[in-house]
Amino acid sequence: MGKWTRRAFITSGVLGGGALLVGVGLRLGNRNEELAPLVAGQGEQLVNAWVKIGANNEVVAIIPQSEMGQGVHTALAQMLADELDARWDDVSFLEAPAEDAFANWSMAKGYAMGGMQIPAVLEGSVNGLLFQATKAMHLQTTGGSLSVRS
Repeated sequence: MGKWTRRAFITSGVLGGGALLVGVGLRLGNRNEELAPLVAGQGEQLVNAWVKIGANNEVVAIIPQSEMGQGVHTALAQMLADELDARWDDVSFLEAPAEDAFANWSMAKGYAMGGMQIPAVLEGSVNGLLFQATKAMHLQTTGGSLSVRS
């Protein structure tokens, strides 16, 4: 690798800093208030979109994938128990509800767009662009299942 010039160093610093600013500006933020009515009951606290803790210290993993014999529900709940140092008896799982907030394409769009408001006339174009981008990256963004390629 050759010696860096001053111009290359400054340019890479500006590009890296700009990428960081764009990434921070487009993040989703805390969606707990939006998601809590869908999955949290009385006395339960939503830690994030995928974990809730009850008043009796019961930990629940909210899992968006369907169980088709791969052991997704068991494995993710066990990994959560291990990370939280919780007893396995206190950890369970809940399938994520069939709501837009938990759908795969909706989450991908939220990550890509950062919750920006899009005029209704452009909604179809933006969705089409998102689907083409995910297709080009060989991602599976079907209506809520990662088991079937779109």
